[in-house]
Amino acid sequence: MSHKAPLFLKEVLITREAKQAHSFAAQIKKLGGTPLSLPVLTFARSSNEQEVEDALLSINSFDWVVFTSQNGISFFFEWLKELDISLNALKRLKVAAVGEKTAKLLEKYDVNVQLVPKEYVAESLLESLKANVSRHERVLLVRGQLARSVLRDGLKEYDLTDLIIYQTIRNQESERVVKQHLERGIDAITFTSSSTVRFFVESVQDIPNWLELVNRTKVVCIGPITSQTASKYGIKHLVPNTYTINGMIDMLVSCFE
Repeated sequence: MSHKAPLFLKEVLITREAKQAHSFAAQIKKLGGTPLSLPVLTFARSSNEQEVEDALLSINSFDWVVFTSQNGISFFFEWLKELDISLNALKRLKVAAVGEKTAKLLEKYDVNVQLVPKEYVAESLLESLKANVSRHERVLLVRGQLARSVLRDGLKEYDLTDLIIYQTIRNQESERVVKQHLERGIDAITFTSSSTVRFFVESVQDIPNWLELVNRTKVVCIGPITSQTASKYGIKHLVPNTYTINGMIDMLVSCFE
């Protein structure tokens, strides 16, 4: 690898869940960097199985289904398969996705997405939904337990079913290694959600000078909501203009130019 590679020998900590970190890590490696994939969180299916089953078995009664994350999609289709519900049940539904990556994942399941907001945040999705959903239409909101309440609260005057289909859990297995890397020194840390920030801080906060160590690195947050959480903890960081992994990669490159 040429020393002229944009991220030559830069160690970049990826805090997102393991399965989702592969493409991010591959891009960092391609640019000469050393990706450190240490997920601070993991995901599990909802513990409220009866609620999920009841909602999905009556999927035909809804007019809209709203997906707020790729994780929600994965667990949604996992449940459909387990309950032996045909994907044809989704053909008549109108589908909304919070962002481009979420919409593309739905397309892999042969689901046509009618609505994607201009900005990939809940506030923009809410605005788009209010402009397109009629009050008499039934809406199924598919989310994780830590998702912000923007959509749930903003759609409370509609016929809304708020379905928690998965839960986000702190990954204690990676905590020791995360601490070791932080104390040894790394070049950059990436956060792709508010949850990754919060669980990261919980993992390292027993290091007396953890914030000083973090602020010695280049920290990149994927978007404004993650940025707000980082700011709450006093973490200095940057946010790309485009709230995507590619946007984060471009920001990392600009940091080390």
